[in-house]
Amino acid sequence: MSDWIYTVRERFTPTHSQEWQNYADWSGFNHITELITLDTMLCGDRIDDLTPEDWHHNVQADGRLTWFTDLDYLRQRYPLASGHDQLMAAIENPEPHLSPPVGFTQCGFDIVDAEGSVSVLTNCGRFPGIFEPADVNTLGLVDGIELAGAIAHQLRMTFPDEPHCQDCRVWQVTRRVAT
Repeated sequence: MSDWIYTVRERFTPTHSQEWQNYADWSGFNHITELITLDTMLCGDRIDDLTPEDWHHNVQADGRLTWFTDLDYLRQRYPLASGHDQLMAAIENPEPHLSPPVGFTQCGFDIVDAEGSVSVLTNCGRFPGIFEPADVNTLGLVDGIELAGAIAHQLRMTFPDEPHCQDCRVWQVTRRVAT
């Protein structure tokens, strides 16, 4: 089993008014109250430039340079300044019933392409017959690992030549929010 990795991302909420409404109209996710995703186009990275010290604490693989293995370092590097930020902890292909790290809240499961940058669940359009908007919770994630795994498997089988689907992976997503 892998270890949790951490990053700081912007929150995507209805306070983004027009952008939020455009997303809800396009996606069909009219029931979500906030979108929590590993997709950097929807929840942008808060780490803009890497420092020399970052290279001692970041993942350095699979394009995950703004993901860190050392939570204490990341918290010092980027203190959560406002309710616009979220500190996320995620793990790829988690074991069933894995508890979140201490101080983090379980949000659900995302399905992300192999590059780790695009959520197939919330940013690749609709996949009727594979999953429906009602299959995601109010945060835009799937509640159960079994359902997330079944959706990811069906996406890989149905769209083997689609770059985002062909090797999509399930991630458990947890977070802390600045208060």
